[in-house]
Amino acid sequence: MKKNKILSVFLTCFLTVLFVFAICISIVLSVSAVYFTKVMNTTETIDISVRTVKEPSRILALNSENGTYETVYKRYGDTSDIRLEADLKDLPVYVGDAFIGVEDERFYEHCGIDYKRTFAALANEFLNFYGSKHGGSTITQQLVKNITSDDETSWERKIREIFRAMKVERKYTKDEILNSYLNTIYFGQNEDGSNLYGIEAASIGYFGKHASDLTIAEAASLAAVPQNPYYENPVSNYELNQERKEYVLTKMFQLGRISFAEYENAVSENVLVTNMPEFKQRSIPCIKLNSEGFINPEINSWEVDTALYEFSECLNKKYGYSNQRALDEFNSGGYNIYMTVNSSVQEELEKNYADYTFFPEETNMEGEKIQSAFVVMDYYGQILGIVGGIGEKNASLCWNHATMTHRQPGSTIKPLSTYGYGIENNLITWSSIFIDAPISMNTSGNEQWPENYSNYWSYKSNTVNYFLKKSINTVPAQLCMSFGAEPVYKFATEKMHLQLDPDYDIDYAPMSVGATHQGPTLLNLTNSYLPFGNGGKYYEAHIISKIENTFNDTVILEHDTTEFQRVIGEDTAYIMNKLLQNVVNPNQSDGEYGTGVTAYLTNKTVAGKTGTTQNWRDIDFIGLTEDFVSGIWIGYANGENPEAIQNTKSATIWKNVFGNFANNYKSNAEFPECKYVKQCYYCKETGMLAGIKCPISDEVGYYKVGYNQVCDVH
Repeated sequence: MKKNKILSVFLTCFLTVLFVFAICISIVLSVSAVYFTKVMNTTETIDISVRTVKEPSRILALNSENGTYETVYKRYGDTSDIRLEADLKDLPVYVGDAFIGVEDERFYEHCGIDYKRTFAALANEFLNFYGSKHGGSTITQQLVKNITSDDETSWERKIREIFRAMKVERKYTKDEILNSYLNTIYFGQNEDGSNLYGIEAASIGYFGKHASDLTIAEAASLAAVPQNPYYENPVSNYELNQERKEYVLTKMFQLGRISFAEYENAVSENVLVTNMPEFKQRSIPCIKLNSEGFINPEINSWEVDTALYEFSECLNKKYGYSNQRALDEFNSGGYNIYMTVNSSVQEELEKNYADYTFFPEETNMEGEKIQSAFVVMDYYGQILGIVGGIGEKNASLCWNHATMTHRQPGSTIKPLSTYGYGIENNLITWSSIFIDAPISMNTSGNEQWPENYSNYWSYKSNTVNYFLKKSINTVPAQLCMSFGAEPVYKFATEKMHLQLDPDYDIDYAPMSVGATHQGPTLLNLTNSYLPFGNGGKYYEAHIISKIENTFNDTVILEHDTTEFQRVIGEDTAYIMNKLLQNVVNPNQSDGEYGTGVTAYLTNKTVAGKTGTTQNWRDIDFIGLTEDFVSGIWIGYANGENPEAIQNTKSATIWKNVFGNFANNYKSNAEFPECKYVKQCYYCKETGMLAGIKCPISDEVGYYKVGYNQVCDVH
């Protein structure tokens, strides 16, 4: 009885423990199942085409002769990482077999995980069968690790890797996986210190040949590297590499990947590496890394500098990068920058800015010689050519007078401010009559202002067309007083995108005669004239058409020429264009030439405006042809010399350095027509449309179709 009781108690305890154990096992299995399901569901599918190493950054320009983009500047990453692609289809079969033999002999049999190898590696962790760590990762797992850079030492990371590998195996074929693996492996450094990624870079870096030309022995030498790329590559430790090469060959033979004869030949082959004297003494042609035949010029060109600064501005707006960080990002590799530059335009500008052939050479009191800058763009805002100074460029990323120098625009502001505002808002017309007389400023002396560059006021009446082409200062001042400085300022800055200072420039002098605080850059000033040549549309000036991030195959920026901002009416743009043509055209019915007459071209129509600042410190000319809008600045970087500048015509220099090129530029481009503008005779006395009783006149103007004020005086 006592025995039965003891047995009953024992069985009860045993069954209780067994039951508790079963419950615990069930809980563990349930939790594990939930955990593994969660990890599996949250583990992303890896894109094996994603690059792991950045390519060089490049700046590319369009060759205007053959229509192809060509590299004009290139920067490799500071780490000298080199990654070259090879296609498995082009490689001898034994190349892939060498890596499969030593890294993953059951590669074509498993689903991403080699359970036998994994359990062996796990057992070795505890029992140390192999005397060292035994790798259990398949080629697929290694590829996942290379792409994700997920190398955390934890079970959780290993589980993520397993699920990722399984998903890769379901999505891609074995050959696609092997191809990607061979293109992502790190193979150590060659004798030049370049980090070699991918079978092609390694083959060229160590053996001076394409991967498609590797021998069995050379393939085995490369397959020996990934286990320890720092110490087992053929440059760092040739003897150790060759020892492991024989192990690879043995595995290949055992797995039936090569015959015994091939094995013997490969073992006995004397593998020559690029750092060996015997290799360098060979007469066999050797392929070298980075042998694209392109070398950066010692000093960047103007357009490359401009592109780099614009790239920095782009990354600042997109990511908040500083200028230096953005440049460092470019220099680290992985970007393609496509420029809008027209090679023929750029070459013409650089040729004519190489010396002082077209510029006065007088120095000022500080010993400075005259400086100048030039910008050319098309009517989509694409910069086609740019130079930032006269003479040889002496440094990269140096001062550029076209993009960095802020100067008063002088009379070039008039179409962008008072005249443009007046015509856009139907406050003046082509033939509105004004008198050349100063306005009285609100000062104690009741000052008469502004002066004309002729140093006198004629007190004669004439039309808007006349006063604009003669660049008389008094009428813009009268208009500014009539319209108000603030609305004119808003028009110039918000509509025409002229960069001015709101603390200083909302005033009569800045808005009437361009006596601004700092003023715009030449690039901004030229850009603001764009709507006068394309029907009133504004495109921001840019020298970059597209930026690609080649590291992750994304487009950071791409300009769309169909996207624009309409800033003024087509009719306003058309009328302003005609007014600006009369600044240049010598064939005037009234016999009065404009200030830009020396810019006249025989084959092309030029619409333009001259500008001069106080005491002849600076002179400008903005010229529009059917193909281009361009601008020139001439002056001294710091001081001044009125005697030299006063005898210099900006329109003449514009013609010499670019106008003649524009005149012979072959195209069918035309300034846009406008159905909202009519050409009419006008009364010279009233400025209204001519009536039947007005004196006979050959004076015609351009008017918006809604303007119908006929002279009621005659």
